Amino acid sequence: MSRFVGLVLLAGLLIGSLAAFGADKPLIIGTIDSVDELSFANSWDMYSWHVLRATCDALLKLNDDTLELEGAIAQSWDVSDDGTIYTFHIRPGIVFTDGTACDANAVKYSLDRTRRQDGPKGAVSLIYVINTITVLDPLTVQITLKQPDVTFLLAMTNQIAPAMIYSQASAPGDEFDRGRYAGCGPYKLVEFVPDQYVRYEANPTYYGKQPASKYVIERHYSDAAALRAAIESGEVDVAFRTLNPEDITDLKSNPQVVIESWPPSPGIRYLLFNVTNPPVDNPFVRQAICYAVDRSAIVSQVFGGTVLPIYTMVPNVDPPFFGALPTFPERDLAKARELLATVGYNEQHPLVLSLPYTPSHYGTFEADVATVIAASLEETGVIHVNIEALEWGAYLDQMSSGAFGMYLLGWHPDYLETSNFLGPWTTDGPESMGTYFDHHPNYQAYKDIMDVARATVDTVKRGKLYEAIQILSTQDVPWIPLWSMTDEMVTARLPNVHGVKLDVTMDIDIWNIYKD
Repeated sequence: MSRFVGLVLLAGLLIGSLAAFGADKPLIIGTIDSVDELSFANSWDMYSWHVLRATCDALLKLNDDTLELEGAIAQSWDVSDDGTIYTFHIRPGIVFTDGTACDANAVKYSLDRTRRQDGPKGAVSLIYVINTITVLDPLTVQITLKQPDVTFLLAMTNQIAPAMIYSQASAPGDEFDRGRYAGCGPYKLVEFVPDQYVRYEANPTYYGKQPASKYVIERHYSDAAALRAAIESGEVDVAFRTLNPEDITDLKSNPQVVIESWPPSPGIRYLLFNVTNPPVDNPFVRQAICYAVDRSAIVSQVFGGTVLPIYTMVPNVDPPFFGALPTFPERDLAKARELLATVGYNEQHPLVLSLPYTPSHYGTFEADVATVIAASLEETGVIHVNIEALEWGAYLDQMSSGAFGMYLLGWHPDYLETSNFLGPWTTDGPESMGTYFDHHPNYQAYKDIMDVARATVDTVKRGKLYEAIQILSTQDVPWIPLWSMTDEMVTARLPNVHGVKLDVTMDIDIWNIYKD
């Protein structure tokens, strides 16, 4: 198909979609992000969860304004004295968009099915602590944990896709959902065309306040330049994730566009290692790469100083991410060469590495990031780096199958607690995240510390345990923290658009956005 014909077909699809709205003009949101998979048990990326969050709900949610826990499908809950039994009282009268009841049986069905499916790319590890789910009566469900976990209620919010509740009648049996579901969120999913758009319509049976905009279309753009052009021309009402730093600066002088920054950023960017994949299965190699990487070059050459270097995986945002301890070292090329020499690498016998990256998911500057990182490692004179680009879907497949040795990734908080920045790659989902850290000799030490931390109510004591994990990680180097994603804490909107807000969840609540 020619590019021209493709554009004509896309335009026809969008015109048809817009015409279907009648007199009510939809809110148009633009992004360069994309859906990986709309499956509760097999997606673990921010934008897929963004779509699921708008169209489904969970037992609990975070208040849009205060971020405090509050009831959603559950209107109240009780916790046993030992912290292992949670009894949720379901709000009466909730129905899914297919007309079936959202009750205690639906809660049990959804959570049991999601846990059973446990896809290789999914975040089901975030609710592994569940042991049994029991329906006590039509509006009461009891969840028993394997062990006490003070983060459990946070994991039961609509921030977490595996915690979301959906209709048994619309679920595709034992297959992953891939968009085939009926939820009970503020919107219902009307249409999803991969890499083109997502179309929503307000859910008339939603138990809460009706969304501020009845119709919403989220358009997907190929790169940041196209997204900038779309907001400047008024083609979209809101631009979200992610504009280039120089475009943000330019747009601030455009009176027809409102640029807003929402610091601080809890989002982080980092290098990960599959600790079983040669040659990075050697801890001295990982340590050497840690000493060789040049954060300042990334910050200045790629982002023009608009992001901040980081030396721990825990965001320096307190509350809620307490216990940040910058344990990773500054750059030291001599130390990197020394470490490589101890394991037999030198100029005559160089260390050859592959560095895959995904070209658009994190913004169109990702190729520059990979190039700068490769150059900084090659400054040792002992390392040679081969750079490879893979689109996001293929990137996730390769990552979770263990094919990568060293690779770039970014993290947005699943739930607002420090363990979410330490556990996924080490104790919770190391194979789905591609690190295979469950095969590392120190895995059990990490798990023991994490289990105690999650059972510790005292946040000071819990913070010290999280510090211990950070100290261990500096020696084992399953990751190298690089920079804070302040570039993603920016939105652009037209002057007649209201209700746009970014908070530490790093997501926008589309149900609060409207235009005059």
